[in-house]
Order: sequence, then structure tokens, then C-alpha cells
Amino acid sequence: MTAAVGVSACSRSDRSHDGSLNSDIKTREIEQLLDSLDLLLASQEKYIAEKEQRISRARENYLAAADPEHQYWLASNLYDEYCAYDSDSALLYADKALGYARAMNRGDLETEMQLNRSYIFSATGLLDEANECLQGMQPDSMPPHLSVKYCDRILFLSTHRDQYIGVKRDSGAYSQMIDSLLKVMRRSISTDHPQYGWLVGWSSLNDTDEAREAIPIVRRIVDNAGFTSRTNAMDAWVLSKLYEKTADRSNQLKYLTLSAMADVRASNKEIASLEELASHLYDIGDYDRANNYINHSISYANDYKSRIRTGQLAKLQEQILSAIHKRHDRQAAANRWYLAILVAILCVLVVAGIYILRQNRLLRKSRHTLNEANAELTRRVDELSAIREELNSANARLSDMYDKAARNAAELAEVNESKEACIANVFAICSNYINKLEDFRADLNRLLTGRQFEKAQRLVKSPELSYGEVKELYVVFDKIFLEIYPDFVDDFNSLLKPEERITLKDPARLTTELRIYALVRLGMNDSVRIAKFLHCSVQTVYNTRHRARNKALAGPEDFARAVMALGK
Repeated sequence: MTAAVGVSACSRSDRSHDGSLNSDIKTREIEQLLDSLDLLLASQEKYIAEKEQRISRARENYLAAADPEHQYWLASNLYDEYCAYDSDSALLYADKALGYARAMNRGDLETEMQLNRSYIFSATGLLDEANECLQGMQPDSMPPHLSVKYCDRILFLSTHRDQYIGVKRDSGAYSQMIDSLLKVMRRSISTDHPQYGWLVGWSSLNDTDEAREAIPIVRRIVDNAGFTSRTNAMDAWVLSKLYEKTADRSNQLKYLTLSAMADVRASNKEIASLEELASHLYDIGDYDRANNYINHSISYANDYKSRIRTGQLAKLQEQILSAIHKRHDRQAAANRWYLAILVAILCVLVVAGIYILRQNRLLRKSRHTLNEANAELTRRVDELSAIREELNSANARLSDMYDKAARNAAELAEVNESKEACIANVFAICSNYINKLEDFRADLNRLLTGRQFEKAQRLVKSPELSYGEVKELYVVFDKIFLEIYPDFVDDFNSLLKPEERITLKDPARLTTELRIYALVRLGMNDSVRIAKFLHCSVQTVYNTRHRARNKALAGPEDFARAVMALGK
């Protein structure tokens, strides 16, 4: 970061450790941001590797260039990559670019490189050299972008000088001359300028009301940032300073953390946000995280070769380590108290243990007597239990015998009812056939008496009567048989292969195949008798039985015996 570095150090050194900050400002959002920053610092090598790759490509382009103007812009690009990353390399390419600018006789480019050299000298503590670079420059005659950069470098040099000589500015963050310069620059650039938010913030830091008015402007810019560049880090840092001016400690810490995250992503090593964040965390008692951040800051300062920042960081590190040591001392003292309490508790436990052992001996004697009594009581109880088990066993056998007798009686009753129903159905069928024969004889006699021989002959020859009687016989047979053997179909299917099993369209009607084997189950195994009973041909019965045996799971002989055993 640019001018942010100097003022952050001054403002921190001016603040005493008075406990003005407290842990209440660390909201859940800030705690999450700090966790994210910890992860970024742990994986910073990834961002450094990406930056080194960009620098390597830029250096290759620079070495391949032959035109002085092209070389200038490539050297300027390398300076931009190095300016907050490696001060030596940044100064090297600034000097090279300055030489190209002078060779081209470009005063504007020479001025820009002198401003860049001033930044490196200020950042590394070479304040006289930085001042020499700025001598004789007239910001009023510069283009707007150089005027802004000149303002930045003046502010950067001034704040670093104050920090170096230990000046405390109670009246404001910078001098009246710089204040005036900032306000002029703010009015001279457009709102879409990349450094507009930075200028608005810096020009408003001397007055609380102005700071309060500038916050919405700068915050609108910062909240839309991706926090991946130096510009994002600078804007977030100056917004944190505005919140510090208005005593909003929570937002100050939030945007200071966001600024540090942007610095890490951009691989900046000349930064103030992480250093100042460590100071604030030290103030609110988060010593471990403060120590981690200050160690990273010292490492960055050493890599960048910043003379001014190294001493200030060492001082802050000493304060943090001192606080950590004091905390360890307090914890050690507390641990000693805990140990003393633990020893006292242990002594009490030893005394209690001795007392308990004595009581246990007395209890063992009493327990021995009780055990003997319990043994005798257990023996008597076992005897009673054995007698009770014998009685329960006898009762269970009697209960089983009673249940079995009841089931047998119920089954006999059902069988008797079934037999009675079957007998009634048989008598009803016989009576029905007698009545039908009587009606047939009467019709035939009537036709013969009336000498209607042709009608009598047709009546005798007509098969409709026998067909109707056969169908009725099938219906009655199926009904009676399924009442006696309700599970016959399922039992019969269990004898067949799964793919050959029979499914009835009407659960109350048997198929011809089932009807044939129903008669087999009733003991009618002769195919001739079966054919006469069912009024079909003997060949039909034979073929049906042959197909059924082929579908059976067992052999033909076993199949017939299995059918005879169904329902038993």
C-alpha cells in the first residue's frame, strides 16, 4: 500500500494500550473474516507463485523488446509488479525506465519514474533520496494522473518522515499543506478515477464530520471491490481510518481485515493493514493471532528491506510477546493454584479411602452373615420354584390337552356339518333328477298319446337336456368338493412346476383338469369311471392326466400318490 503505511504506523505509535478497544467489537462477521485471512496467510505461497509467474512473463517480454518506448512501458510494468513486492527490483526497473524516458526526451515519463523512485526510497527509509526525487516538481503543471501520484508521494514521504523521527501530530494525520493538496486533487479528478475513493478518504481524515460524510462514498467503492489488488487494499484501509475517526471500532476492524486480505491476494509486502490489524488484536487481547500477523509483517518488511517499518514492528512484536509471556505467567500461577487444590483434594481422598477401607472390612463381615442367610433362603426359594415349575408344567399339559380336545371337537363339528350339507346336497340332486325324469316321462307320454311322434323323437334325440344336466352336475360337484377341500387348488398347484400352475378365472369353478384330479383325490382313479362321471371321452381323461403328470415336480407315480394325500 502507498501512503497508508506511514500514517498507520504513526497512529499506532500515538495510541497507548489503554483498553479503549474490547472484544465486543469482534462480531461474528469479523471473526469469519479473520478466519479467512488466516487461511489466506497459510496459503500465501500460491499467490506468490502466481505473481512470480506474471513477473517472469513480463521479464521475458522486456528482454525481447528492442524499441526504447516499448522497453520503457515494459520496464514500467515490471516496476508496478515489484513496487510493493521487492524494493530492489522495483528500483532497478524504475531506473531503467527513467533512462528510457530520458533517451526519448519524454519529460512526463521522466517525472512519473521520479515519482516511482520516490515511493521506493520512502518505503525503504531513504528519505533524503525520496525528497530529492520530488524537488522542483510543480503539480499544477502536471497531467491529472501525475498530480494524484505526486500528492500520494508527498503524503507518503511526509508520514514516513514523521514516523522515522517520532513526531506526534495531535492536531491531525498530516500537515495543512498536504491537506490542501489532497482537497485540490479531489476536486480535479472524476468520480470514476481509480484513486477517487482513496483521495476522498484521505482528504476527510482531519475532521470528524467530513469523515462521516465521506464514509458512504468510499464504502460504496469498497463494497463493490473484489479485494484482489493494491487499489482495493488502499481503499479498504482508508475506509477503516474513516471509521476510526468516527469511533466505529467494529467497522474499522472489518475493513482493516478486508484490506489485509486484499494485500495477501496481491502478494504485497509493503503493507500497513496487517501490521495495524495485529496492533488492534493486541489491544483486544487476541495475542495469538496478533503474534501470527506481526510475524508475517516482519517477514514482509525484511523481504522488502523496509528500514522504518522493521523497528516499529519489532517494538510491537515485543509488546505482543510480553503480553503472551504475562498470560503464560498468569496461567502458570493459576495452574499452581489448581495443583495445590488438587493435592488438597487428593489428601482428602486418601483419608476418605482409609475410612472407606475400614468400613468395607466391617461390611464384609456383615455381608458374609447375610450371604449365608441368603444362601439358605435361596435354597428354599429354589425348592419352591421347582415345585411351582412342576405345577405350571402340569397345568400347561392339561391346558394343551384341553385346547387340543376343543380343536378336535370343533373340527369334528365342522366335518359333521360339512357331511350333513353334502348329504343334503346329494339328496337334493337325486330328488331334482327324479323330478326332471318324471317331467321328461310326462312330456314324452303326452306327445305319444297325442300321436306327436316327430316331436317325441326330437325330444328323445335332443342333447340339450343332458348338456344342461352335466353343467349343473359340474357346478354342484365343484361347490361340494371345494367346501370339503377348500385348499385343494393351492395344494394341487404346489405339486406343479411354477410356470405350469393353474389360475382359476372363477374361484368357485374348477377346470376340467382340476375336476379330474378332484375325483382322483376322492379315490376314483379309473379313467373310465372318471369319463363316465364327467360325461366326457376316456381319451380326454387320459390326455389330461398325462399332461398333468408332465407338469409335475415329482415323477408320475409320486404325483398320483401326492394327489391322493392332499388335504390329509
